[in-house]
Amino acid sequence: MQNPVSHPRPGRPVDPEKIERILDHALQSIAEGDLQFGMESVARRAGVAKSTLYRHFDNAEGLLKAVLERQHRALVGNGPEPFSSLEGLREQLLRLGHQLLAFLASEDGIKIMRAVIAHGARHGVHGELIYQDGPIAFVRRAEECLRHAVEQDQIRVDDPAMAAEQLIGMWKGSMLTGLLMNGRPLPDQAECTQRIESAVDMFLRATSKTG
Repeated sequence: MQNPVSHPRPGRPVDPEKIERILDHALQSIAEGDLQFGMESVARRAGVAKSTLYRHFDNAEGLLKAVLERQHRALVGNGPEPFSSLEGLREQLLRLGHQLLAFLASEDGIKIMRAVIAHGARHGVHGELIYQDGPIAFVRRAEECLRHAVEQDQIRVDDPAMAAEQLIGMWKGSMLTGLLMNGRPLPDQAECTQRIESAVDMFLRATSKTG
């Protein structure tokens, strides 16, 4: 599959506020389940000419990728912070868990999740982008933390990518399915904290080389 990375065309200087507004409207289009999601519909929503979008994005896939990358940066930041102890790893994992559930266990997060799942099911190429730049990108972020801890000889993990996926699975549990199905209420902060801390502590007890 071609990588639809967005890039500005020659011409007027890039207006960061306009780009953010376009991405906001693209995300809104997805969240509302717009069956006609594409360059024309997003341009109409954002009140800009379609040619303006094509100056910055190759196609609808490039626009979608930019939306997902922005969401991912907002969710996890630019990368793991340095740590040199098991407690430092624990703090990093707790922070990741809270960032994830703050999004997944919110009304806006659930609305977006429902919409992108439906959108991906209708548009195969978009579904692959959503999966790679959403769930898989978050797994890789957690994997970085675990791989660093393995290199520091703090934990014993044969496959950091698999371990990261399993830890994230414990954070979400059956809660996410229940929320997506409208089968349970949103968790409060105490439930999220208990879910995150218990999973991280169980994981570290099982993998720590000092425990």
